[in-house]
Amino acid sequence: MTNTVMIVGATGVFGRRLTSHLAATSWARLILTSRTENKAKDLAAQVNADHPSCGATGIALDCAVNLQDVLRLHRPFAVIDCSGPFQGATYDTARAVLKAGAHFIDLADARDYLAGFGPALDELAKRNKVTAMTGASSTPALSSSVVAELVEGWQLVDNIDIAITPGGKSEVGRSVIEAILSYAGRDVPIWENGQAATTRGWTKGDHIRMRGLGKRRVAPVETLDAVYLGERYGVTSRVRFTAGLESRLEQFGIELLANLRGYGLLGELAPLIPWLLKARRITQLWTSDRGGMQVCAAAVSELGQPVHSTWSLLAQDNHGPFVPILAAAAALRKLQSYDLPVGAGFAHRHLSLSEIMAEAHPYNITTGVTHEPLMSCGSKRPAGATFSQKLKRHA
Repeated sequence: MTNTVMIVGATGVFGRRLTSHLAATSWARLILTSRTENKAKDLAAQVNADHPSCGATGIALDCAVNLQDVLRLHRPFAVIDCSGPFQGATYDTARAVLKAGAHFIDLADARDYLAGFGPALDELAKRNKVTAMTGASSTPALSSSVVAELVEGWQLVDNIDIAITPGGKSEVGRSVIEAILSYAGRDVPIWENGQAATTRGWTKGDHIRMRGLGKRRVAPVETLDAVYLGERYGVTSRVRFTAGLESRLEQFGIELLANLRGYGLLGELAPLIPWLLKARRITQLWTSDRGGMQVCAAAVSELGQPVHSTWSLLAQDNHGPFVPILAAAAALRKLQSYDLPVGAGFAHRHLSLSEIMAEAHPYNITTGVTHEPLMSCGSKRPAGATFSQKLKRHA
């Protein structure tokens, strides 16, 4: 059925937000899944009470056990995978969906999963005449769309700095903590001095200033963006993607664990997840409901002048957790309204920034763009002589 959409992991942190968003803004009939049937049915009952025309159904789903049976029974138009974490995940779920003749969207942000998605699934998607989109989340869909708009027409891109800092009161699920700990203290790809390099995740933290948030501490995280954007735009200096936690205790705690693992003093960090989730109940008492995202770029404009532009997003009233689902909602809307090319690849190749941010209208989420004298992102320090020398050489 063309209006049936199945959400995998609907009872998770982001699955619930996407469910709520689609129930209020889409005409889709929702199939809500969870490994625990009662959770799925309770969510469906809540959705139907708030939106009687939605016709949501809650079912038990374990993708390794009964996915094919569920797909045959419900024959969804599209499946959106919000389950996570995608670090170390296979493409089995996506393959089953595509073989069933349904479109596929996921909220993946894991670098290896994203990089291998197209090569692994493109032929299958084309054979079954469906579209598969990965990375329909804050990264790489939203971040890449922002960069594309900022640097359009620029002659030379020197550096790109991307930072995400959620509000401390935002709900954090087990899968998010699991994803963070999977690479904390381990080598993650970065783009430095115009080429691919590595650094240790969640180490070498620094402070930046963000609109509406003031000073926040951030550290390098694993993303596809660093090398992908560096190569795509021929960035001559760096692409830096960082993230931070509002609670200083949480931030320094993650950085400490990352450094201890980096020095070989700690091994697997997953056993700490239950303790970290319990600790958040205390640390988040002194935090706010405001989070944000920032993308800065320094370059040579189409007029040959040095330019520094900043795009910023501010989420208030604890609406930050809706940001990661905006791109997925926009991707589904486009699938329902347009005849998208069949095949598998990155979601942002089908989406513009305006299409993604149009989904934010129900929430207290605002964005803005500023153009300032050439400065380092988030600081008041000049970009330095290096960029000036590049500018002269380019001229």
